[in-house]
Amino acid sequence: MSSIASPAPHGGASRTPLSGIQYLRAIAAIMVACYHALAQLPEYEPIFRGSLLGRLNLPAGVDVFFVISGFIMLVANRRTGPGQFLLRRVIRVVPLYWVLTLALVLIALVRPELFRTTVLGTSYVLRSLLFIPYANPGHDGDIVPLLVPGWSLNFEMFFYLLFALLLLLPGRRRVAAAGLLFVTLLLTPALFPGLAWPREVLFYASPRLLEFWLGMVIAQAMLEARLDAVPAVLAAGVAALGAAILLAAPELPAALPAGLNMTLVVVLPAAAVILGVVALERQGQIRDIGWLHWLGDASYSMYLSHIFSLGVARFAWLKLGLGKADLLHAGGFAAFALACVVAGTWVCYSWIEAPAARLLQGWARPLRPRPAIAS
Repeated sequence: MSSIASPAPHGGASRTPLSGIQYLRAIAAIMVACYHALAQLPEYEPIFRGSLLGRLNLPAGVDVFFVISGFIMLVANRRTGPGQFLLRRVIRVVPLYWVLTLALVLIALVRPELFRTTVLGTSYVLRSLLFIPYANPGHDGDIVPLLVPGWSLNFEMFFYLLFALLLLLPGRRRVAAAGLLFVTLLLTPALFPGLAWPREVLFYASPRLLEFWLGMVIAQAMLEARLDAVPAVLAAGVAALGAAILLAAPELPAALPAGLNMTLVVVLPAAAVILGVVALERQGQIRDIGWLHWLGDASYSMYLSHIFSLGVARFAWLKLGLGKADLLHAGGFAAFALACVVAGTWVCYSWIEAPAARLLQGWARPLRPRPAIAS
């Protein structure tokens, strides 16, 4: 989805793209790509750790994605049935993820030295392709698939299944029902600690579930025009404060439960960023930035393909003999790596993601339910 139809203030019929959401998608993908770029060359890691970039909570880009996902799902699927919704999500998510996962498997079979942490096996490949979490032996037992960024897609797919069930409810009840459902799933393992919960189940019992729900809350507030009267200064302040906390990730007292800590430092700030930006957009304060909008369109391609692009950047940088461990070379590599990520994103989006989406959407169009004909 490249843009979202946004209702005009006070119930008008405008079809305004939510450009701010697109910009945040682009920024979130860049954050994750930068985080992985900093770890590409061990000789540069101490240099990056001492820099401002190395101190930022860049992995939190995923949390921004999750809030946006909850927001978009509610805005774009108010009149969609569960089956049609799931079909759309499969068309949107699966093709690119499968292509890149299978590409990784093929490369790892031919040149295993390029993927030292990739442990192949039929079970691992199938679980990765089917979005089934498992303890990956190549990553110290972390719950990640073969294509590591795909761990967030396991979360997304879980949310999609829950959201499909919510579509069976009347529209006004969906947000409240989602909150009750997500909080129940989050608290159940804590309320029954004596049960031997598998790690794969505990993977879903994360405060990150609340990010999807908070996105839905923000979407509902926008659809009901509750954000239209928010002063632009207040909206900008909320977004700026949320971004500052999210990027700084301040340490809270160790006595606080880990889940509460994450909620205060990551979950709520990520939601504040989206809330502030959407409110700014309702006030007409977001301007069109073509290249950033395109990066938002292609953010899914960037998110999944950047590890390949970074591998190419690392190989080329070392082949050129530029691996000297100083600030100048480290900064040059960071810029070069990001340029490779953008180039890889263009290839991936233009040649794989967008054509596959057009093809599958054309195939699925006859399967959509036809509107009833008035007699």
